[in-house]
Amino acid sequence: MQFVSAMDEKLAACYKETNLKRLRQYAGLSQSELAELSKVPLRQIQLFEQRQRNINHTKAVTVLMLARALGCGCEALLEI
Repeated sequence: MQFVSAMDEKLAACYKETNLKRLRQYAGLSQSELAELSKVPLRQIQLFEQRQRNINHTKAVTVLMLARALGCGCEALLEI
């Protein structure tokens, strides 16, 4: 478990932006626009992008709604 925690920290240091933020910016959307398109609350998107909430542990339907709004697959949003 210590190894996994250490690797998570190293990966987070290398990849400062979350997949969600990177894909949202690539799509040219603001957080508010993504919230409106996906019907996911703005605050939830903010928490995902700030890594204060783990997108890997959220409901599958939330990931699906974000993926559809961004035009990508669900797996592209996961932090794995």
